[in-house]
Amino acid sequence: MIKLDDDEEYLFNFLGTKKEAFEKAMEEASVIVDYVDTKIGGKEYWQVSYDELQIIYACVKLKRPKLVAETGVGPGTTTTAILSAMRGTDGMLISFDLGIKYGEEEETLPVGWVIPKNLKSGWKLVIGDSRKTLENALKSYGKINIFFHDSQHEYNHVMFELETARKYAESKPLFIVDNYDWTKAPADFARDHGYKLLNAADDLCLIFP
Repeated sequence: MIKLDDDEEYLFNFLGTKKEAFEKAMEEASVIVDYVDTKIGGKEYWQVSYDELQIIYACVKLKRPKLVAETGVGPGTTTTAILSAMRGTDGMLISFDLGIKYGEEEETLPVGWVIPKNLKSGWKLVIGDSRKTLENALKSYGKINIFFHDSQHEYNHVMFELETARKYAESKPLFIVDNYDWTKAPADFARDHGYKLLNAADDLCLIFP
């Protein structure tokens, strides 16, 4: 199992699960890792690590959300993990992206090109700057259960997205932030609201009550 920090039991209690179930969910995600690895082919599109994909999948699978929102899609590796974890449910994922080229490769590919077609029925993609699109879109849906940030990693922008997501979230939401150590925004957000912040894998953190 990918090692969380010493407070991993807080996460299991929050998700209402046990370590064994979390490990099983992460093992299930190995299929997604293999699929993504084949599609990406060793290239660099600024996708998250495979460890992070497994953590994201396990958290979504075990929390059983009705509504997930994410900012930053790129090739769609995390989108694939989230939609896979919600397969067979009536949950929905709303993704926000600038619609620009990601990564260090020469080719320009469409947003979410990795996502399998059979997962897209529960997916809505919103193109544009999240400062202009995030709140307006979230107003139209129910309470967010999980929010994943992987867009512009600048303090004010991270804080804006987290605070906006919290405004439209359930009472006990889960916030997932990639590259969380690039700014103090995730730590300040967690502190301001009395949330727990856990380093989950690489530079991915989980924030929750």
